[in-house]
Amino acid sequence: MKVDRSKLKKTPTEAPADCRILIEKLKACNDEQLLVELQHIKTWNIGKCELYHWVDLLDRFDGILCDAGQTVENMSWLLVCDRPENGQLKALLLAVLNFTALLIEYSFSRHLYSSIEHLTTLLASCDMQVVLSVLNLLYVFSKRSNYITRLGSEKRTPLLARLQHLAEVW
Repeated sequence: MKVDRSKLKKTPTEAPADCRILIEKLKACNDEQLLVELQHIKTWNIGKCELYHWVDLLDRFDGILCDAGQTVENMSWLLVCDRPENGQLKALLLAVLNFTALLIEYSFSRHLYSSIEHLTTLLASCDMQVVLSVLNLLYVFSKRSNYITRLGSEKRTPLLARLQHLAEVW
């Protein structure tokens, strides 16, 4: 779900210059360029800023997560990102998940993140790279904030059920 902009409070602080430059650079990219740019970012080398400044990119990432987490027609057990012919989408999905984990770790106002239902869906992927990237992002949330415990029950319950299902299998 995209960020609910009606609930956003305009922050009086401006994003640090290095942060603002990266945001504008990523916003200007098409999907292929975005993949390349995100794959180059392995560590966080810019200032810590509010997640509020990243809302436009988070909305774009939400769309990517949504597309990747759709079920394949006539095969409800298979996600679009699991299809072999969707390698580019899977690569972009993994880059988005890994970048988002870095962003969440080095930002404030994490409560603005609103794509948790897509993460829950992606935990059902057949691809362990996808599952591990989602688990890593959830781990960052759990170690850096009380985000997961503060989720509404309509989002928290399916997430915890999916995590429990994964744990039972392993």
